[in-house]
Formats: sequence, C-alpha cells, structure tokens
Amino acid sequence: MGRYDVVVIGAGISGLLSALALSKEGKNVLVLEKENYIGGVCRSYEVDGYRVDTGPHAITRLESGPLRELMNRYFDIIPQFVPFGKYYVRTDSDIKQFPWNINAWLTFNLLPITDRLLLMRSLFDVLYMSSAGKDLSTIPLYEVIPANISTRTNRFLEWLCYFMVGASMKNTPISRFIDNKSHKPNSIPYMGRLYDLLITEGATDQGYPRGGLQSIVSSILASFPKNKVEIRTNEDVLKIQCDDERVEKVITKENSYDCSTAIYSGFASDLPDLIDGLPEEYTKNLVSIKKVNSLTIWLGLTKNIFKNYGSEMWIDSEPYAWVVPTSNYDHTLAPKGKQLAGFVFILPDEYNASTMKKKAFDAIVDVFPHIEKHIDMIHHQELIPEKASWGINSGFGDVRTPIKNLYCVGTDSEKRSAGVSRAAYSVLKCLDIMGSDLGSG
Repeated sequence: MGRYDVVVIGAGISGLLSALALSKEGKNVLVLEKENYIGGVCRSYEVDGYRVDTGPHAITRLESGPLRELMNRYFDIIPQFVPFGKYYVRTDSDIKQFPWNINAWLTFNLLPITDRLLLMRSLFDVLYMSSAGKDLSTIPLYEVIPANISTRTNRFLEWLCYFMVGASMKNTPISRFIDNKSHKPNSIPYMGRLYDLLITEGATDQGYPRGGLQSIVSSILASFPKNKVEIRTNEDVLKIQCDDERVEKVITKENSYDCSTAIYSGFASDLPDLIDGLPEEYTKNLVSIKKVNSLTIWLGLTKNIFKNYGSEMWIDSEPYAWVVPTSNYDHTLAPKGKQLAGFVFILPDEYNASTMKKKAFDAIVDVFPHIEKHIDMIHHQELIPEKASWGINSGFGDVRTPIKNLYCVGTDSEKRSAGVSRAAYSVLKCLDIMGSDLGSG
C-alpha cells in the first residue's frame, strides 16, 4: 500500500491535531479510524433539529494554552470561540456563582462558614507542603481535608474531584488542583495555579466553539495541506508489527501500511493487544489505567429554562451532574425559540445503562419538576470523556513508549488539564519529543 512518513492510529481530536501538525511540517500522513466518522468525542451531529456535541465541553486555557499554541502554529482557519461564562453551583435550595478566589470563597454561603475557614487552613497547609518540596502528585486531596466538614461541603469537593479527575477525593492528587497553567518545561510548578486561587477571577480564558465542537474538527480538516493527509475510516487496526523495537507495519483487517513513525491515539490500555513483546512493567501499568465513564442526556426544550449565561454544577443531585445549556452560547444549535441543554453524569465503574439513564433523568426532574412538559427532544450518550482517570491508585500512559518510533497522544498520555486541552498538551509534548529524538538520531 506504499510507505508513509507517519501513520496516525485514531481520528479523535488528538490524532487529528497530530496529523495536522506533522503534515504542516512536511510529512506524508495516513490516519486510520475504526469508526465510520472522525472526531471521536470532539464532534457534533443533528438530532431532531438540534445540534448536539459528544458531551458538553468547555475549552480551557484559550488565551495562551496548548490548543491556542497549536492553532497559532498550524491552523489556516481558527474556530470562533464565545466566552464560556460563569460557573454556578446549585444545591437543593439555592444557586450561587463558583468561588474562584479567596474573597469569593469567604462569602460563598452555600457552604458553612466553619467549613470554608477550615478549607482555607488546608490551602495554606498545601502551600507549606509545596514549599517543603513534597510531591503533591502522590498525596490525595482527602489527606488535607478536615474530617469534620459537613456533608454538603464533602459533596462539593467530591463533585470537583469526579469532574476534574474522574476519581474520588481519596484517589485525587492535590496537584490536579494547582497544576501550573504554563506548559513550558522551565515553568515553576504549582505557582501559577496558587496565584489563581489567591487572586484571580477564574474561568476568564474558557470558551465554547461557535457552531459546536464540530467547528474545531472542521477547522483542522480545512487546514490540512493539499495531498499531505489521507484519512481512512472503517479501518480497525489489528496489529502494530515491530522489529528490533521499531514499528515496521500497521496492519488492519483490509490492508497493511509501512511507516517511518507511528502515532497511537487510541486507548493506551489496548496497546498490549496490538504489540507483541512489550515489557512486563510497561504492560502492567497500561492495563491498570482506569477510564472515566459518563452519561450525557441532551434535552431540547420548548422553554428557556436556563437563563444564566454559563454552566451549573449540581452538587446535591444523585448522581452528580454538570449542566451546560449550549444554545445559550450559539442560538443556531436549537430551533428558533427553543433551548438545548446537556446534562453530564459521571458513571461508576460498574453500572446498568437503563438504570443509570432513569436515575439521571429523575435527578433532572428533582431539580426542575415541571421540565418534562417542556421536553421537545431527548438524546442519550454513553461516552468516555477522559481515556484515563488522573487518580493516584491507577495507571497512566505516556507519550514515550518502549518502541523507538511509536508515540502515544491523547488524554491517557499527559496529566495536564482535561478534555481537549489535555489532548492538545499531549500533542505538543509528542512534537517536542519527536523533534528531540530526530535531533539526537
């Protein structure tokens, strides 16, 4: 089938960003995708006149983060982003803006004042631990949280852990909450995030892509250099054939492809099934990776129920929910006069799909008892928004692999941020490593 400079396995956002970057650097790239569509969990499609995303997304660190850097370097067409707005915390009885800094935290009366003061003390404990040189990636948040906080405050913190990391407080590293915004190698660990906690407003550099997530994928496709990228869908990779610790061929059910370099953007935990003879310790780590499972319920509504410009964190719902009325950002995502909202629920490791769908829908009705009579469309998505939980007691992949010309990208290969931003961080790291390997070779 010919030889390619690079074969990219998987056409999700990390695979497509990798293909764009490398093709712009002059490489001939083949992208293999097992599904009949591209974009993975970063795409949009039509349902009964509404344009739904694959789960709601907030695109973070847009001012100077990893996606912005990739867009500045490689995009011919830049997606339009609108401000994501404020985050609101909703309980059974009230709704308030999320407290991004100390001043807001001290007046955040959804939680008891005693809890807020105790957590402030915990923050300064973390400052001390950081200054003492402790590795905050190995210390769970649970260890610095006072044991006598209220149930409400405990649920607030658990909500943050499950949606930011995909794990409970007992398995969430402190570092996840204070990771430095800068992705440069010489940046000072933690200090950027601590500054945010103490001073800034927060969430000011987050956006939503006008036209939905599909606009990001469309911009990537429109930016591919002519005759440099070939995408083949319905091509499930069965084997990555290696010789002398180097990839020689990528084999699918239909074809085999020779390549100089391979980039794998699928689940890192599946690599041992694709490559023979991987080191035992490497394999053991990969198979211990814990995925994050989620359920999104999209509701098309005949009434404008969500009037605030922003998203809502439901900390008292069972299960926990994050609510994003996407048509508030772009009215064209819903028919005229109607509203589109996505409700995301983090799922347990083991779950029954029909039971969880009912439980999640009941949670929505508990908050808005009259919403059922305004439902114009309902659509369910079972998704894996993060390929790896950023948990202390579970495995995590890496961009580097034991195979010299095989690299991994995606949300299970880089522990920074979340979602699209984490995927973009992994691509930047991959490009840096590949450049270093090429230079040393």
